[in-house]
Amino acid sequence: MSFENQIKEILKARLEGTATEEELAILREWLDRSPQNRELAELLEESAENLPLLGRIYGYDEQRVWGNIRKAARRRRMRMLAATARKYAAVAAVAALLAGGGWWTLGRRAERLARQAYIEQLTPGVRGAVLTLSSGENVALKAGGQRMLVEQDGTRLEIAGEELAYHKVEAEQEIPMTNTVTVPRGKEFSLRLSDGTQVWLNSESSLVFPVRFGDGPREVTVTGEVTVTGEAYFDVAHDASRRFVVHADTVSVSVYGTAFNISSYADEGAIETTLVRGSVEVRSGHRRAMLQPGQQARVGREGAIFDVRQVAAEDYAAWTRGLFTFNDETIASICRKLSRWYGVEIVPRGVDADKVRYTGVVKRYETFAEMARLLARTDQIRADVEEGKIVLCIDRDDD
Repeated sequence: MSFENQIKEILKARLEGTATEEELAILREWLDRSPQNRELAELLEESAENLPLLGRIYGYDEQRVWGNIRKAARRRRMRMLAATARKYAAVAAVAALLAGGGWWTLGRRAERLARQAYIEQLTPGVRGAVLTLSSGENVALKAGGQRMLVEQDGTRLEIAGEELAYHKVEAEQEIPMTNTVTVPRGKEFSLRLSDGTQVWLNSESSLVFPVRFGDGPREVTVTGEVTVTGEAYFDVAHDASRRFVVHADTVSVSVYGTAFNISSYADEGAIETTLVRGSVEVRSGHRRAMLQPGQQARVGREGAIFDVRQVAAEDYAAWTRGLFTFNDETIASICRKLSRWYGVEIVPRGVDADKVRYTGVVKRYETFAEMARLLARTDQIRADVEEGKIVLCIDRDDD
């Protein structure tokens, strides 16, 4: 049962006088989370018939509206509308919303509280991923997991909480096998490959890699869930006799032992390889470039861009340390990054969405409400909710 469903059931039980002490403790914790939750409880607590309003708070689409309350509301729709108008005269300006074929009504105050509550309840991403073994079996990687797996070639896979490590073993016969770690939207993950290389994967990314590296080059592929996309930070174990090669879309990066970040999201205009230490060679088609620490290679998806520039390299790896670092970045670009991390669609609105730029450092594990408050301090950016999306409205007044 989702947390929203649990709160709904507890509210209903309290109205009926059947709530347990444990349920009431959960409710008190929810009420203490924000003033909006307390105001909403006051609006809803007088009658179980008003609980459909809570579905509107967390809903914004049919799948997240509580079915049993919704069905009951259909049968009593007209009676509820009249009762709600009388009971809440202070918020009697009713706004109608069409949701899944039923008309849902909210007063202006409840509508405002609903939007604010929706923003307040958005939490940052967590650590987690899905491991796909060579057999095709999927294994969930999440907090609290303790497990040891053995691949078909004898390689031991140790799952310890939110970490995954490969332990190389001597095998009588080389059996080429690959695994895939897929990180969905709203999550991140890290793992250690069998050669000792550490990899951090950002949201909406995945990594395809051999279970055990052979005698030739050590090669892995950064991919996305649907198309070739994603972001990863590599701290490559040094091995002078074998290159470590990362493939991402049309780009390949070759190293012997170094640390670098590669970003290859499909909704970004270029593939960026940023070198933190060591040296790497970036190739795309017939073009190549050797990078030094503090340099970034940008390769356009259509091949029109291939340039190298000096950057603050640590800023591009800051996400692995729990930070968002924005350097003269457009609000449109920031929205894409926040969408991946908070697991919801966040879009900009305003003629300056691709012009207004933001520079700053924000903790990655802040709630979205706190993130919105921090953004609001610059360029008058205001967060709102429209049709199930978080909208960052640019309300600038340069006059």
